[in-house]
This record gives sequence, C-alpha cells and structure tokens, in this order.
Amino acid sequence: MGKMILDDLRKRLERLDEDADLMIDNNDRYQMVIVGGSAFILLGKLTRATHDIDALSVPKELYSLLGKYDINTDVEAYIDNFPYNFQDRLQPLPFGGTKVQFYTPGLEDLVIAKLCSFRDTDKADVESEAVRNSLDWDLLEHLATDEDELKASILNDWRYRDFYIRYQEYVERWRPCES
Repeated sequence: MGKMILDDLRKRLERLDEDADLMIDNNDRYQMVIVGGSAFILLGKLTRATHDIDALSVPKELYSLLGKYDINTDVEAYIDNFPYNFQDRLQPLPFGGTKVQFYTPGLEDLVIAKLCSFRDTDKADVESEAVRNSLDWDLLEHLATDEDELKASILNDWRYRDFYIRYQEYVERWRPCES
C-alpha cells in the first residue's frame, strides 16, 4: 500500500506540472514546496494515506490547478512552525520540472514543524521508525534551539515553550544513546 500512496502523490504532482506547462504560455519555471504528511511520504519515510497535499510557496499562476489535485495552501498560516532558514535546506524532488520544480524541506525541518503542531497524526509521523532512524539529531537540536532558527520564526515565547516541552520529551524518548 505504501508504494501505491507514493505513486499516487507523485502522479498527481507530475500531472499538475504537465497541466501547468499546457496552461501557462511563458518560459517561466515555478517552485512549490511540499510539506506535511505528503512530504514524509515523498521522502520515503511514511506509508500512511493522506487526503491532500500541503504546499507552501505556491505561485499565483498555479492556483487554478490546486483544487484539481487536492493541493492545500492553508498550511501557509503555520509558516512560523518552520525554522526561520528552512528554505536553505530545501531538497528537490526527482520529478516534475517541466514547468514546476517540487521541493520538500529537510527532514529535520519537517519534524520541527510537526512538533510545533503535535496533533495525533503529527505525533505518529515523527515517532515512526523510518523518520527517527533518518534524523540528524545534532541538526534537529540546532534547529530547535538556535536563536536564528525556530526561535526566530515562532510567533511568541509561549508557543516556543510549548514546542520545547514536546521537543524535549521527543528527544528523551527517541534519540539514540551515544556510545
């Protein structure tokens, strides 16, 4: 089932790219950042189903296509859940690219965003073995605590403290012991 979910997401994004190429008559190339559960799936870290694709940084030229492919931009309201410099760690996805190049934030940036929210599905996502085993725990620590990362983007001290409590619990439970 996991491969089917991955294939479906990939095909939806490839078709969006094809439609954009047919619809937009210029030589411009656009970027779209995929986040949330879809990003974890596209990175091969989750196999659960997701009903929509969360996207940041969607160019206005692509808005008319979003509903057709269940792409949601409501996540833009939670941009402060991502470390301030997450754009520096964007990873290109190996498909699309005729008109739209798709990216995901780094895995650690995605985990930070999930820990900011920590709904039940977010908790399950970051606790999955594939995610935990793939983390650069030192980078995660940097993003969670450095003044120029999450602290620079989160809305207020209260929200940061709430995040940091969840972050500490996550690290205590899941970070591998150093030998």
